[in-house]
Amino acid sequence: MNQDKLSSLLLHIIKEDTNVRQLIHYGLSYREIAELIEQNITSGNLNGDNDVISLTKQGEDYLNANRKLIKERDKSKWIDLDLKHKITKIDKDDVFLPTRDKLSFLK
Repeated sequence: MNQDKLSSLLLHIIKEDTNVRQLIHYGLSYREIAELIEQNITSGNLNGDNDVISLTKQGEDYLNANRKLIKERDKSKWIDLDLKHKITKIDKDDVFLPTRDKLSFLK
């Protein structure tokens, strides 16, 4: 993933005071998120005083300049596929007979 997009998303999360679930969705670990925060503090986009992380003026300018990177335009990426409940396709002439323990209305 693009470093500018990750930084912009982090700055947006901090500005809106939301959780980091979006960054985890993109595959970052908590350690990588902490490193990203440190990088933005050293670059001057974030202020980390008194155990509170906030955006600096430079960070707000960076976020406004890169806000278009945050929007996800591809609608297919909005919702993840649920592969856990996917079943194999059967022929239209086949008959599916589940086992008794899989039928919830018989329990």
